[in-house]
Amino acid sequence: MWHTKKPIENSIRFVTDSTAALPEEWLKAHNVALVPLLVNIESEVYKESIEISNRDFYAKLRNAKELPTTSQPSSGDFLITYERLLEEGAKTIISIHISSGISGTANSARTAAGMIEDADADIVVIDSKQTGAALGFIVKEAVEYAESGKSKEEIINRVHQVMDAMRTLFVVNDLMFIHKGGRLSGAQAIIGSLLQIKPILHFVREDGRIEVMEQVRTEKRALRRITDLMIAEGGGNTLPTNIAIAYADNVEKAEEVAQALEKEFPGIGAIPIEIGPIIGTHVGPGLIGFQFYYC
Repeated sequence: MWHTKKPIENSIRFVTDSTAALPEEWLKAHNVALVPLLVNIESEVYKESIEISNRDFYAKLRNAKELPTTSQPSSGDFLITYERLLEEGAKTIISIHISSGISGTANSARTAAGMIEDADADIVVIDSKQTGAALGFIVKEAVEYAESGKSKEEIINRVHQVMDAMRTLFVVNDLMFIHKGGRLSGAQAIIGSLLQIKPILHFVREDGRIEVMEQVRTEKRALRRITDLMIAEGGGNTLPTNIAIAYADNVEKAEEVAQALEKEFPGIGAIPIEIGPIIGTHVGPGLIGFQFYYC
């Protein structure tokens, strides 16, 4: 797990976005800057994790007449953040963000990096090809390396090593949210709901898009299949380096899954972590998934 070390010195600073599901206390303790994405629900626009809590968002979502919309931060939002870190003495900024397969956030960050007038500014923008706790794990690994005194090149190499190893496998409760997000046709969603089909979705390794991996009957069978896929990924005889149980407004189910995993695989240390409004808009309440890596 994560070691406690002194915060990163100002020479290397990190930026991530609100979909990483990292606690505010951790961000402050490790001097990591956060740029929020935006969610528009019931004609009100909120900054994720700053202006609306997960609980308030899901309460609104369950009663909303129209599906919320989401938007990436502007390049100006990133520019303000980068300029502040440079003024504070940063020599290198490593900015790690939600998959470009589902968001334009990394593109906004790259645009902002190109707007910096300081020729000596060193800003590296990384598309994680993930989101949620998986993105959070990648950021934590980068920070851990920096706090251990590793060089910029070593940090970036570790980030890509963890990205390549990261897996996100999940099932949703209501297929209509996935349909509205363009992942399933209307007919597939309706028939799938009637037949209790639970597609196992994942982030495609090459470009970070969300796609259907397999079709399984019932959530119970889907979670069993995800568990088997996770163990197979590690060769069948080792536990993941880190694993989170992703959930959306269903903490009791997430805790139940985590406890079942701990019983079956003592020491696995699965931690329930809720996804926020941005991803919640597109998958709906009731999601359960595994985000894990071996390396």
